[in-house]
Amino acid sequence: MTKKLLLLALAILSTFNVFSQIEKREMIISVDGNYSQSTIESGVTNNLNSNQGKYLNIGASVGYFITDRLITGIGFDYNWGKEDRLNNLMINRYYQSEITNIKSKVFLPNLYIGYYYPITNKLYVNLNIKFSYGKIKSEYDSFWAGRVSYPSGTLIDLTDEYSSSYAMSTDGSSKVDYLGIDVLPELSYFISSRFSLYIGLGGVSYSFLDWKTDNSSWSINFNPTCWKTGIKIKI
Repeated sequence: MTKKLLLLALAILSTFNVFSQIEKREMIISVDGNYSQSTIESGVTNNLNSNQGKYLNIGASVGYFITDRLITGIGFDYNWGKEDRLNNLMINRYYQSEITNIKSKVFLPNLYIGYYYPITNKLYVNLNIKFSYGKIKSEYDSFWAGRVSYPSGTLIDLTDEYSSSYAMSTDGSSKVDYLGIDVLPELSYFISSRFSLYIGLGGVSYSFLDWKTDNSSWSINFNPTCWKTGIKIKI
């Protein structure tokens, strides 16, 4: 019963403007970022798939409060990624290994609309819907080598042309269109009347990667390693 009364009291208090940190016609500047690393491996030494990745995401936006809770604004995100992929394959006495390095980056201008709901006088939960567009630029280089047979118990040195039956390499680049629609929940805590700290809790995304092939996908990611942290400044 006590918990129910407490929740009811918080709900009533949150409706009074005297507790509000946000007012109509105010503007807010947001800056955030995230850096993460990942390692994914499967298989064993001679039949191994490995992917080591490093990812950086930074962004900024300017929003205008249409009401005490509804905001609309513009912004941008910059995403950068680097992946090192290794694939080892052994079938009987046939062995091949491939090493691929991929770098990608994209600059994404965006428009968004959001809704802020006060939990307490300083803590808000807000939900943003963001529309982004840009071109993903990628560069890659790949090297693979293998041999049909080799003495038992020996290792292949892939940098030695004479130790493998074949060795080849290739490199290239690509540029593809990207259109994204994201639903992003956040928590914002005002440490003063002008400044707040906030956490982006991941979200749900729908993206188009290539118009010609109609390559689209859904993703749902609330993993804490992908959460974004930042600050907001009211002006």
